[in-house]
Amino acid sequence: MNINQKYSFNLRYSEADGGYIALCPEFPGLSAFGETAEEAIEEAKEALELFIETYEEENKPLPEPNFSKDYSGQIRVRLPKSLHQRLAMQAEDEGVSINTLLIHYVSEGISATQTEDSYKSMIQEFIESYKASG
Repeated sequence: MNINQKYSFNLRYSEADGGYIALCPEFPGLSAFGETAEEAIEEAKEALELFIETYEEENKPLPEPNFSKDYSGQIRVRLPKSLHQRLAMQAEDEGVSINTLLIHYVSEGISATQTEDSYKSMIQEFIESYKASG
């Protein structure tokens, strides 16, 4: 198996672009567009080959591929007593458990971070395209 076959791709539909955007999380900045999901992935694979060639030409180490891992779904977090109290009160006010409230907050935070990263990437691509055009 070729090393570039071990890298992962994330695929998202873009309403604004009317197509799919494929991202390779191991290589920040690597993205590709396609009218179909398959086209976006194929374009991303071609971009990945170019990224790998460039890394090798510049003697830069290749990032490790992200491999699927097993998770237990459990973590232990120590909180200051005051924060624990605030969470407990908020959970009680909303009629949910602290666990459910924490899952909600973590999910919202991850979604916000992913959206922010996506926008940063698109803005960076726009800036680079603008500089290249003139």
